[in-house]
Amino acid sequence: MNNERIILNMKEQKIYKILTMLINGKITTSEAACLTGLSERQIYRKKKAFKISGISSIPHKNRNRPTGRGYSSSFKHSIIDLYVSEYSGWNFYHFNDMLADFHDIKVSDSFIYHLLTSNGISSPHPYRQKKKSHPPRDRKEFAGELIQVDASKHKWLFGDDNYYSLHGSIDDATGIVTGCYLDKEETIFGYQMILKQTIQNYGFPECLYSDYRTVFQSTKKELSIEEELQGKHIENTRFTTMLKHNGIDIISTTNPMAKGRIERLWRTFQDRLYHELKKHNISSLEKANDFISNDFLPRYNNRFALPIDDNKNLFVCPIDNFDYNIELATYKEYCIHGHCYLRFNNKTFVILDHDSNAYIDTKQKVKVYTFLDGSIHVLFNNIFYPTKEVKITDKQNFISELTNASKKIKTSIDYSKQGKENSKSSPWRKGLPSMPSKECCTYSYFHGC
Repeated sequence: MNNERIILNMKEQKIYKILTMLINGKITTSEAACLTGLSERQIYRKKKAFKISGISSIPHKNRNRPTGRGYSSSFKHSIIDLYVSEYSGWNFYHFNDMLADFHDIKVSDSFIYHLLTSNGISSPHPYRQKKKSHPPRDRKEFAGELIQVDASKHKWLFGDDNYYSLHGSIDDATGIVTGCYLDKEETIFGYQMILKQTIQNYGFPECLYSDYRTVFQSTKKELSIEEELQGKHIENTRFTTMLKHNGIDIISTTNPMAKGRIERLWRTFQDRLYHELKKHNISSLEKANDFISNDFLPRYNNRFALPIDDNKNLFVCPIDNFDYNIELATYKEYCIHGHCYLRFNNKTFVILDHDSNAYIDTKQKVKVYTFLDGSIHVLFNNIFYPTKEVKITDKQNFISELTNASKKIKTSIDYSKQGKENSKSSPWRKGLPSMPSKECCTYSYFHGC
């Protein structure tokens, strides 16, 4: 006991000085009671204990003893062992969420923090309060009023040094992550997929908020005065045209701070999502997208997002027979070559009509659609025609085959369905009749003479 180190706080140091003065006769018992705020009876007890035990009698006897209301040491050790063995390097708050979701252990975040740090485990992301550079923008009032979209390039898969792009969208009013899709690059298809997830789970949003990538806005931002006088306008991109077709507006900005919710989301996902993909040994894009949409996002939204108020909801539900494959497809106009061929994305396609090649006038402009399933279709006279890629090995042979195919198509046309060909004796082949002379009575009749 004599070798035990005793630490007194400020209050206990004051009591030690008062008891020393009391024993030395410098003050009376009533004065000591007034200085400590205790009764004279308590002063007599402390004076007696101080004479017997010395300075060790001043601290409370329950100091450094486990409380009956705390967690057992075995329970604490099980949490520490679980973190070291399965969740090493995880954010402490994320680790606590996993304890509640998968291990049925519900404790406070502060308990986890103090438990791990007191056992020599430092947080991988210590909290540091930073000065706010600008006041935050207020949230929108209605759900679906504004959806922020972006993509994050990161090494999302553990053990894979390749960078992948995670496309995402978040509702500005509620913080709900409406869709996420992981792809090799930031593409139109990735944004089509998160829009599909948003419509399927919540409905059509009113507006999207994006950056100025060429997916959303044309590279030509302004027109010259001469072009404006000629009536020209900046053409929408394929993705923006698809949005307008579905009644969705889009706003673009060059300032990342303007869409801070989606930017902050990437920092969270680069920590939480990366570790969860690693824990489940997910190494392919298909498994990763399935895990994100069916497991990760529902848990994340349930924990961090606000519920949607039915009285403040601008999401519009799609109709029952809404075809995502067609309605969310993008298109661009191309010219037809050889009546049934077209060049698209540096590839050659033949347009099919049932089991044979279709017949469309050469140099006719048609809309070439790229469906969500990746298939290429041509819209002509309100009919979608499928296409098939043609492998070209010899350009000269292909041109000759293209010419022969064009001739075969012309000879195979059944003109009886389009109207009979005029015979040689048809009055339309004889030309217009000659005008009557001025001496003819017919001339006077026609001209009112």
